[in-house]
Amino acid sequence: MRALTPHELLINTAHIALDLPAFTLRPFAPRRLVRHYQLRKLRELVAFAAKFVPLYREKYRAAGVCPDDLRSLEDLQHFPTVTKAEILAAYPEGALAPGLDPRGLIVSKSSGSTGVVLDVVHQADRLAIQGLAMHRLLGLYTHYLPWHRFAYIYTSEYPARSLFGTYPMTFIPTLAPMSDIVATLRRLRPHLLACYPSHLRALAREMGPQACREAGLLAISVSSEPSTQRERDELARVFGCGVYDEYSTEELTRVAAQCTERTYHLFEDVAYVEIVEPDSEKPAAVGSRGEIVGTYLHNFAMPFIRYRQGDVARVSESDCACGRTFRALVDLQGRKLDQFVLPSGRVLTSGWLLDATYSFLFDVRADIAAFTLVQETTSRVRIEIIPGKRFVQADASAIEARFRALVGEPIDVVVELIPELKRSAAGKHNPIVSLVQRSG
Repeated sequence: MRALTPHELLINTAHIALDLPAFTLRPFAPRRLVRHYQLRKLRELVAFAAKFVPLYREKYRAAGVCPDDLRSLEDLQHFPTVTKAEILAAYPEGALAPGLDPRGLIVSKSSGSTGVVLDVVHQADRLAIQGLAMHRLLGLYTHYLPWHRFAYIYTSEYPARSLFGTYPMTFIPTLAPMSDIVATLRRLRPHLLACYPSHLRALAREMGPQACREAGLLAISVSSEPSTQRERDELARVFGCGVYDEYSTEELTRVAAQCTERTYHLFEDVAYVEIVEPDSEKPAAVGSRGEIVGTYLHNFAMPFIRYRQGDVARVSESDCACGRTFRALVDLQGRKLDQFVLPSGRVLTSGWLLDATYSFLFDVRADIAAFTLVQETTSRVRIEIIPGKRFVQADASAIEARFRALVGEPIDVVVELIPELKRSAAGKHNPIVSLVQRSG
């Protein structure tokens, strides 16, 4: 993602300052007020999409619904869901609002656990909600203050490094050598840290127990990879601060995060979450598990309305001791991906491998529609790619060289261009496949 211009940063900072008081209080508001806010935002978004975005206009017409039919939150179930495949097929003209100035947009990439690459478009001067959500996330664990230093080990850098010097944020690439990550943390001495669980475990091994406790961290947020509460509690003991899990996606941004009571509170004023029966449009029974369908309430450039996320969970309205009234996500089950084991015994986690594919997009700048990483032996990896229109043969060689350099060990890497993805009998695609593990 590109950086915000000074003008864009000023606009977003002003909106953050104006909206922060209400945004801070809303998680504790009565449920009826929260639902009123959600319905208002949904009605605005659905009306806009039905009028200006061809994908939604055509789907609503085919389903026989119109924005005026959305009179309550329960009415949303009558509007059709949308899939990643449908958005990809409609993109760009059919999925974007008309008249967008490319110079005022920020485009991120989503592939996640599907291996199918999707551009996610935002208006750069309307990202205040993401800053507010970040403030809420870190404020769940401590009194987040303007001078607190925040470090995040992530795929790419956020559009802003600070809000004009306040709330400073430092980006550390996930693919950087662990020794470099440790050196940066020792130099920076952040108050707050966000990373993958696998990176946090590696940091604990690299730094040792004493250095971990002396790091002075107030709290750590982990995401993007599975971790158990027991693992997080053990890491909390090692680092001497709370370690909390968070659930987010590129399309819906912040969805839910643990409070200090370990409850996964939904960010209900950021994304509206429904639970539906898998492979159907029917709402799951109250309290039952089902597929997460989410609506990001704030993206009018590229709306995601009733977007099928693919993950499975249930939603609870039980009271939490923290006092927040936002509903909770329970029994979250995402896709479990393979990991690669190298001849040296080193493990490349699914998070690391997915970030390597982002390097193909951002560093090599290859036009990739979809991919699969296949480990054939401990020393050989095949990268299957469905090429985009701008993919050239030189990109294949560059990807092979980039992956070898990232691994840093002598392995064979070959890129194979394919016409379509291989899928399971259930129609699912696994973007990371280790034949070594399966034969072991």
